[in-house]
Amino acid sequence: VEPTLSLTICTLIVAIVTSVPLGAIAAARAESKLDHTIMGFSVLGFSLPVFVLAYLLILLFSLQLQWLPVQGYRPISEGIWPWFRHLILPSLALGTVYAALIARITRASVLDVLSQDYIRTARAKGLSEPLIIVKHALRGGLIPVVAFLGPAFAGLLGGSFVVETIFQIPGLGRFYVQAAFNRDYTLILGMTVFFSTLIIVFNLLS
Repeated sequence: VEPTLSLTICTLIVAIVTSVPLGAIAAARAESKLDHTIMGFSVLGFSLPVFVLAYLLILLFSLQLQWLPVQGYRPISEGIWPWFRHLILPSLALGTVYAALIARITRASVLDVLSQDYIRTARAKGLSEPLIIVKHALRGGLIPVVAFLGPAFAGLLGGSFVVETIFQIPGLGRFYVQAAFNRDYTLILGMTVFFSTLIIVFNLLS
């Protein structure tokens, strides 16, 4: 459970830290070249298959630059840096898709908030545009993002088997794939019920 949970948390951190600011910037500069560029990258992000991006990251950062390990996992008990070092590439590969989706959700939501009356009142009072975006627009604009994170968290726990298989991470997803190869139907059924329950619970929580 620890490898999958670690990968899930790191993936969501990568996705949120990169996507929310980009989505807010795109909304603030709507229909500009910067907006089109950010949205273009977001389309590329969720159109590119995860396994293709994973192998590209391995080729660049592991084989060419030799900065990060190709595969494997280290428990957090062996140290923060070894643990984090083995999660960087998997988190980037998996987080790109979620970052692209969250960026588009953030942009649409912030654009909707920016058209509200209280935003026009804030502008009439002389507040700067960055302050309006950060203090007022994002506060309401992040509600759809929070609603998305619940099922996204559950989906990552159950749907990270591709990345776990590529990077040889001994998590729940890879365990699920091995059960399918071994034709362990009882285990497959049990894990399917477990993942389905997670999705329902996190949908209700969000």
